[in-house]
Amino acid sequence: MGDIVAPQGSPLSVAVIGTANMDASLAFYRDLIGLTASSPVVWEGEAFEKLWKLPPGSKATAVFCELPGVPVGRVLLLEFNAAKRKPIRPPEASCTFGLINLNFYTDDIVADSKNFAAKGYKFWSEPKHYNLSGTAGAPTEVVFEGPDTVAINLVQLTSADPNTRVGQMRAYVQSHGRTPMGYTPVVTTSHSARNLSKAAEFYLKVTKSGVLIDEVMASPVQNHFLRLPEKAKTAVKFIQGNHMFGKIALSQPLNYPCIDLVPAAVAPNIGYISQVFVVKDVAEAKAACEALRCEVYTPLMELDMPGVGRCACYTVRNPGSGALQQIVQLA
Repeated sequence: MGDIVAPQGSPLSVAVIGTANMDASLAFYRDLIGLTASSPVVWEGEAFEKLWKLPPGSKATAVFCELPGVPVGRVLLLEFNAAKRKPIRPPEASCTFGLINLNFYTDDIVADSKNFAAKGYKFWSEPKHYNLSGTAGAPTEVVFEGPDTVAINLVQLTSADPNTRVGQMRAYVQSHGRTPMGYTPVVTTSHSARNLSKAAEFYLKVTKSGVLIDEVMASPVQNHFLRLPEKAKTAVKFIQGNHMFGKIALSQPLNYPCIDLVPAAVAPNIGYISQVFVVKDVAEAKAACEALRCEVYTPLMELDMPGVGRCACYTVRNPGSGALQQIVQLA
């Protein structure tokens, strides 16, 4: 499997989610998915306000969710104290630009779908099995409306053939643990861009990750479960760092319009706000961002990030989409 992993690449360390209600979010990520949740802490102070461009006196209740021992695919839930918070993603929107969904692997997608549906989660379709191109293999997938306007994608790795990408990922997952509820941490997270090449450059040059899958998605089955137009064509690149969890499913719509989530994807709003990547050298990553002419959202600064710890953090907008990307070097 070494040929499909970027040995020095930084996978998604943390997905930052603005929550509407912390208890409801924990009922999903902790109680249903089975991630371990930290005790709630209040995140506040000058560095917090500067990082998120919030007025003095702002704060958030923070809970960090993870599979212990796995440093990627984690979730930081933030319930901001702002009076006015709006949803980042319109209800049930499926054709969008920006950070879209969180993706978890499971071994029984049919049973799990019935379980989530029984608890009131609304599904976009029934689980769909399809073949990827070439030697990529065949997964089964389904999407439903998760908490906080975040779409949740469940995936069952159907192909067992070790010569396929899906088969290789299946073997990896089997040997790298799951939550007590049978799910992985975030294995893939979707990011849709207006310019796929520029968006990919960020992950290739700043996080030093590699391309796992590169194709145009146009099958009716894929379009159906993603709730895209029947004849939609979408260019996709799966980006992977030094771990098979924390991948980026990067996409660009080729023949259909989308809603832009990026302007609303800032604190203190409700939904998928940013992606966090831990790098070895933040100065080197900063230079790579500058070479790509990434818009700086927050200059390089020192702070304590709940669950991550003391770190240097540099926040920019992805050059292909504008989505917030946080580059972190641990102290």
